[in-house]
Amino acid sequence: MDTELLKTFLEVSKTRHFGRAAESLYLTQSAVSSRIRLLESQLGVNLFTRHRNNIRLTAAGEQLLPYAENLMITWQQARSAITKSNQKKNTLSIGALPLIWETGLTDWLESLYLVHKNLQFDARVAPRNIQVQQLHERQLDLLITTEPSKMDELVSEKITTIPLQLVVSERKTSDKKRAYISLDWGVDFSQQEKEYFAQEIVPILTTSSALMAKQLLRNTAGSTFLPESWQNQYPELKPVLPLQSINLSLYAIWLQNSEHHQLIHKLISNFNTPENND
Repeated sequence: MDTELLKTFLEVSKTRHFGRAAESLYLTQSAVSSRIRLLESQLGVNLFTRHRNNIRLTAAGEQLLPYAENLMITWQQARSAITKSNQKKNTLSIGALPLIWETGLTDWLESLYLVHKNLQFDARVAPRNIQVQQLHERQLDLLITTEPSKMDELVSEKITTIPLQLVVSERKTSDKKRAYISLDWGVDFSQQEKEYFAQEIVPILTTSSALMAKQLLRNTAGSTFLPESWQNQYPELKPVLPLQSINLSLYAIWLQNSEHHQLIHKLISNFNTPENND
């Protein structure tokens, strides 16, 4: 059964006019008539009674109508499902916190796109716990985070180390006493952060956006930990003296039985951030 024949039958039954059906289907009127005759020939019945300006469904046509509608709906659903399945095979969804996207991950994604133009990428931003859940539900293919996973079903691979440095927008003699903006770099960073200050410190702001923290430095006269490489990119950033870095590890996490396992392993082997280029 040619679905185009059913599509034509449905349009004629709706318009009750071969000319208007032809206009709607971008066909000639003779093509519409030919399709209806072919469908009637295959079924061995007349589907329409044809009188001038009075086209009606026959009893057989009325009987065919609901079946034709259901068949076309099923066909559209099948096409949609197959198209989405095929697209998913060529789509890689990558998730991370905003500050990780801002700290080199966007540059890496751009390099992937330039090399793998047959792939489609889905870049997502969400809290780590939500993205771990999305990994298990196969809504996410790859998570880039600062903490390795301890779950057996997940693969964790360290991909790089990013040195972080306490910076200000204007250096003062009492830098360690100034307001502090805390970035949510993860559990390991939080421990090193406490050791760095050697005392309890209450941040004026806690955020997961490195760009937001950088922008607020001047107006708050504050300090925050940003990647060392940003001092080349943003000359207004000045390190707090004496220099002391906190090394932040980045991990790639994905399902062991992921259909993209080999692809992910290949992509992260070429992971590159500005820190790696120094």
